[in-house]
Amino acid sequence: MAKPKRVGIYVRISKDRKGQELGIQRQEKACRELCERLGWGVLKIYPENDISASTTSKRQRPEYTEMLRDARDGLIDAVVVYSIDRLTRRIAELTNFLEQQQEHGFAFATTEGEDTATANGRMILTIKGAVAQQETERMSERINSSLLQRREKGKPHAGGPRVFGFEPGSNFRRVVPDELELIRLGYRMLMDQKTPGDVARAWNEHGSRSSGGETAWAIQKVKRVYRSERLGGIVSYKGQDIGDSIYPHPLTREEWENVQTILNVRSTPAKKGSGKRKHLYSGFLKCGHCGSTMRIQWATILGRTFRRSFCHSGQVGAHGELGCGKVSRSYAWIEERLNEVVEAALAKRMPKPQTAPSEDLSGEIKILEERIRGLRNRWKADEMEDEDYFDSLKHLRAELQALHTRTAASVVRESRTETDALAVWRDEDMQNLERRRAIVASAIKHVEVFSVGRGRKKPPEIDSIKVTPVGAEPESPEA
Repeated sequence: MAKPKRVGIYVRISKDRKGQELGIQRQEKACRELCERLGWGVLKIYPENDISASTTSKRQRPEYTEMLRDARDGLIDAVVVYSIDRLTRRIAELTNFLEQQQEHGFAFATTEGEDTATANGRMILTIKGAVAQQETERMSERINSSLLQRREKGKPHAGGPRVFGFEPGSNFRRVVPDELELIRLGYRMLMDQKTPGDVARAWNEHGSRSSGGETAWAIQKVKRVYRSERLGGIVSYKGQDIGDSIYPHPLTREEWENVQTILNVRSTPAKKGSGKRKHLYSGFLKCGHCGSTMRIQWATILGRTFRRSFCHSGQVGAHGELGCGKVSRSYAWIEERLNEVVEAALAKRMPKPQTAPSEDLSGEIKILEERIRGLRNRWKADEMEDEDYFDSLKHLRAELQALHTRTAASVVRESRTETDALAVWRDEDMQNLERRRAIVASAIKHVEVFSVGRGRKKPPEIDSIKVTPVGAEPESPEA
């Protein structure tokens, strides 16, 4: 079997609190040394820093996914890792990897010397994978046991984003006096039959800003504050209430439960599927006056039902302030104009008739091969020193390998079938909405919508919307 010449090295470390990537650098060095001993040529590094591969982790591993795709497509012909637990700690994922290796025929090696060429070697590798998974699960059990003991002592979970009312970095052990007063004020207002919107306006008038993005308070943000169990000092573990916090908290448990009763009475259950996008340009339309994201909804006025896009005065705008509420437009005209913009962008991308390949590397490859043969003949004839011969040969082979890699990648690209984006775009079935929105996102960054006044009979002017395409340079501020 020929030695691999396009090796992909996969390196991963679960925790890198300082972000220095020292762990993956050491792994890469060891893997490169292994490739040098085996005579394998390294083509690409796939680094995953500060990403876990355990059974409890839900984070995606984009570099691992790309590495497998490149191996299946033939862009790399071997995979090298430091050890099997760097590749994965899940036995199911390891089994899938070994199946992919056998199906697509790429080589695999670790610095610990595992052999996947034989049944015994694959069995030993699978056993090591099972041991790695067991270590992860045992570690998770120890951590969960420790966390449960802390909760039972009245110490809440210290992680997660800051909750309004608690001092940043205090691990929910200290409260902020000014924010505590606002929470108490909001509680009294809610008990006095005021609404979360009234509380939001009161907090904004006091100059307060939300703890997440330092933006103005809106109804949903106020609700999120009062929905947090931390406000009532409730300690929970895996969704179960197991006691009260030993640290200060803005509300008592009884007060927090009173607020939940009020919020539950005011809330109405969302209809099934209501969280899904229903309009093609939801999220793309911005108020031309204040910059906040405009909403789209069905409205009935004077017996006429239509879709409208409007700036909501309860929506937080681009600069952290509430929306101005000054722009309200019929959505149908905007949608028609933007459809024309997207279709024009797609028409420009339509594939042109296939002609001769734009890059023919066969001539360059032939020249390099002839130079290598001539170099070898000179060396055999004792016309050049060994040191000069091997140095020149290494350089020419590196150039030749690069050309072969470009040729192989070109063949792979041409063999892949591309989806006809225009056909997808013209399929207006609701089941196809998310795919159409993805096409919109590839062409349009955002759209500013301006007011056209009341009582207009004529269609709006085309400049009543301003489309910013993807890739457009941001406008420089005026001097």
